[in-house]
Amino acid sequence: MRYKDTPNELGNTVSTLQRYKTVFAEIRPIRGREYLEYYKDSNSLEYKITIRYIPDLLSSDVLEYHGRQFLINSIINVEEQGYIQEVMCTEKIHEKKPEAENGV
Repeated sequence: MRYKDTPNELGNTVSTLQRYKTVFAEIRPIRGREYLEYYKDSNSLEYKITIRYIPDLLSSDVLEYHGRQFLINSIINVEEQGYIQEVMCTEKIHEKKPEAENGV
């Protein structure tokens, strides 16, 4: 998916994600991190996604798989052959905890 500037109903320009290309891929998790903040749990999962070479793939693009979105950290052209790319991505999952009752 790629961000594209489109006008909204008020005539303002907004950036929205739009489908760009569909490709086959291999997705492998490589690392998981957990963060705990005040009233918020956050998981950061890192993946290596292997795809066929796409010359115009940008680090600002977003990869999507079954409704999950992966933000691109880096793009590696394996062996500089222009055949396969390894895309290092991060998937973030945010969940909020309910507020404590009666200040407890």
